[in-house]
Amino acid sequence: MYANPALGTEGYRDAAGGARQGVGPQPRHRRAVGGPRPHAGRPWLLLFTALVLLAAPGQATAAGPQALSRDTARPDIRSTAGSGIFGRWFVDDFGLPAYSYRLDPDRDPRTEQPDLKSTDAWHQLGNDHIVATAHTRGHVQLWSQDRSYQWANLAQPSLGQYAGGYGYLRTAGGRVISTLYADRPAGARTRRDFATGYFGRSTAVPGIAVSERVYAPFGDDPVLLHDVTIRNRSRRPLRASWIEYWGVNPRSVVNQRYIGLARPDYDRRRRTLTARQLPDAVDKRPLTVFAAALRGEVADWETDATRFFGAGGRARPAEVVAGRLSRTRAARHPGGIAAEGGTPGHHLFAFRTPTVVPPKGSVTLRYAYGLAHTRRIPALVERWGKARQPLARSERAWRAWLPRVRLGSGRDWLSRELQWDAYMLRSGATYEETCGHHVISQGGYYQYDAGIQAAYRDPLQHILPLIYAAPELARETIRYSAAEQSSDLGFLPYALTEMCTPTDHGTSADLDLWLLLAAAEYGLGTRDLSFFDERLPWAGGGRASLWRHLRQAYRNQESRRGPHGGYLTGTNGDWSDFSTQFLGMNESILVTAQLAYIYPRLAELADARGDRAFGAGLRADAAELRSVLGREWTGRGWYSRGYGAQGQIGQGVIYGEPQPWAVLSGVPSADRARTLVANIRRFLTGVGAPPQTHGPARIGSSQSPARNDPDVDERTVPERGIGDNNAVYVGGAWYAINGWLTWALGELEGVVPRAPEYAFDELLRNTLTAHARAYPQRWNGVISVDDVCSAHYASDPSRCGIGIFGGWNTQVMHQPAWSLFAALKLAGLEPVSDGYRVDPHLPLKSFSLRLPGAGIEYGRARARGYVRPQGRRALRMTVSLPAALRHGRVAAFVEGRRVASRRSGGDLSFSLRARAGRAVDWAVARQ
Repeated sequence: MYANPALGTEGYRDAAGGARQGVGPQPRHRRAVGGPRPHAGRPWLLLFTALVLLAAPGQATAAGPQALSRDTARPDIRSTAGSGIFGRWFVDDFGLPAYSYRLDPDRDPRTEQPDLKSTDAWHQLGNDHIVATAHTRGHVQLWSQDRSYQWANLAQPSLGQYAGGYGYLRTAGGRVISTLYADRPAGARTRRDFATGYFGRSTAVPGIAVSERVYAPFGDDPVLLHDVTIRNRSRRPLRASWIEYWGVNPRSVVNQRYIGLARPDYDRRRRTLTARQLPDAVDKRPLTVFAAALRGEVADWETDATRFFGAGGRARPAEVVAGRLSRTRAARHPGGIAAEGGTPGHHLFAFRTPTVVPPKGSVTLRYAYGLAHTRRIPALVERWGKARQPLARSERAWRAWLPRVRLGSGRDWLSRELQWDAYMLRSGATYEETCGHHVISQGGYYQYDAGIQAAYRDPLQHILPLIYAAPELARETIRYSAAEQSSDLGFLPYALTEMCTPTDHGTSADLDLWLLLAAAEYGLGTRDLSFFDERLPWAGGGRASLWRHLRQAYRNQESRRGPHGGYLTGTNGDWSDFSTQFLGMNESILVTAQLAYIYPRLAELADARGDRAFGAGLRADAAELRSVLGREWTGRGWYSRGYGAQGQIGQGVIYGEPQPWAVLSGVPSADRARTLVANIRRFLTGVGAPPQTHGPARIGSSQSPARNDPDVDERTVPERGIGDNNAVYVGGAWYAINGWLTWALGELEGVVPRAPEYAFDELLRNTLTAHARAYPQRWNGVISVDDVCSAHYASDPSRCGIGIFGGWNTQVMHQPAWSLFAALKLAGLEPVSDGYRVDPHLPLKSFSLRLPGAGIEYGRARARGYVRPQGRRALRMTVSLPAALRHGRVAAFVEGRRVASRRSGGDLSFSLRARAGRAVDWAVARQ
């Protein structure tokens, strides 16, 4: 079970540790050492140990604990918790998390979901280049952002377009078996698996079973692969043909623009069909849609949907029933905008592959489907045609990359979920050729409904955990974002859309600071200091080093200082979009709190790069901002939200946004910190709130208190926001804000009693499992979720989403990104100017967290870990000692060898040398 929501009244023991008068970057010595010493009362054991040490001199200290980076142990992820009513979590044959979806979207009323505005549900497939969605009816859609923000094969059943990724088995006797779940034969046994890296589907009838996997192979190729295994369960040879089907219906989500298509071509030698997209006013160099038979012969093919389906329809296409495809090339399609009369064309790709399956045997076929420039297609087809077991290789790559996390006994569901979070985050990456870089967009309705890469801040949030897992994607996103800057003072574009074009969605006060935070965390976390010398373009022309881009972002921020020490909001506000309009706010204290934390972090990076003058200036600014924040402490026990024409905003009500950043910046005294946390839990988490607010929260804390809370003295009029009954805009439980809150609560260990328990509780509340347990009838929140869900006090607290767009819900990246980053922060990894500090904030006696770039493991009497920084440079490690090592002699080890160390209170410091992308292991243990 996850932590008790009523943590304030029962559950955990208080954490030991005295209070201090500030929260800033002071060393914490929190865990009291109590109880009997090891082996107390057993002198015979001590004598035996001493004799062993005498018999083997030096071995106790010559070699340290086993290297964590080479530890092959994996956490148990077999929990089915959080499955909801729709299916069941399981571990697949590759040892990875997967979800078996079991409901029928056409017959089961439980699939009616108001969030989705349909009975459809889907799963995200993807690699570093493209994304695809696998749907419960059995089809797969491919998404590309290389140029247009487009679906290559948008499903529009009423218009004769069915997406693809499935096929038909026609036996020699003329029987047709569709493997699309929606068209499955009567009595067929079926399965649909939403798995790490693939969509699994099986269709079985007496004597025959067809198993399929559609996947985007791990890496950077714009292609989906479709493996089809036909099993003959009879004692006679099975003579049949497999007909592979992929729709070709390219449509940009921007203005609902159908992209024109030339007549298709067939390359007989490469067994490849192509349909070149036509240039238009938006894209002069569009991509080409292609499909290829990689494994299995092609007897004939088809590209004209009218000929293929004929009078038979989707379940029994006329040419499939006839047993022959006509090799017709579809007519050129001009495209056009839907609102102006544009419609889909009649293109499709179909291959017929004859096969003979031996008795009790099987045959596996393989196909590719993708979107690329014409000149690149032959190499892609050749590469994946030669690949051996590409699915197994892709899954091994995912398995090697995913985090291995163990956070207390009985939480195998959390180990599973953090792996799933990492998969969802990375599989959401796309390549944008017109921008020249990869990016992890916000996802969800922003990406797939509105067609905007919004907001500027969001990709920079999402890469924070990838700094230690996929640093190349972190670098790419920083490059992508820096290139949106102008060399002149001004607001950044709120968002981009297709073809790397800025959108006119207003201006916000907080965009530059996210570039500063992401760059500081990347530079300190990876020690890749040469990256900041890389020359990147300005939006208006010319190039400059990344470091100059960061200094420009700093200047932009400081050019917007307001009369109260906050930052002028622009037309949109700050992180809470439209707060200018709905709150009447023109000066943000949230941005003040954020920069009070970020400037010292950027100063540490400046010190590491040798730019000490800039670092000193940043620290001076941060000190001033902390003074401003100190004056924003209200009489009610929290920090204000900002200012508008009516004066200070947030005097009579707590806003969730600025509070975590005020804590992270080290502003509150110990007394204020305790008061602030008590108010967060009372008003936002709902612990001890009046019964009419229906607290405590069953999922994450809310951004706003309940409107019907009698202790709230300030309300937004009229009520606006997420759900209802929120006192102030914007309401709802936002995964990003609660990521900040989790991180900040952990930093209060030793200051606020039970702070680690509160932090861990907030981490657990914001998991998918927490939502699925609380609201098992909601699909939104089982395998992915939106950026916000309704608060506990809303009339329907089970709903998620912002409620603006047409129905594309789930797959927003905030929940996986902030869950991973908050877990990393609670595990205690903190990069600083000369190395790393490891200071866990978890209420656990033992835990382990391993990412490709860093790992930390604590036990009762040892700690070990590794870092994988770039370059070759000496670094300082400062490790907070486990409780059992707080007394007695302790040794530090690097790469298994004991090294010189210095002890200061409950910390041990020592040096190690980075080795250019190779893991460097460290450990502390009893001497």
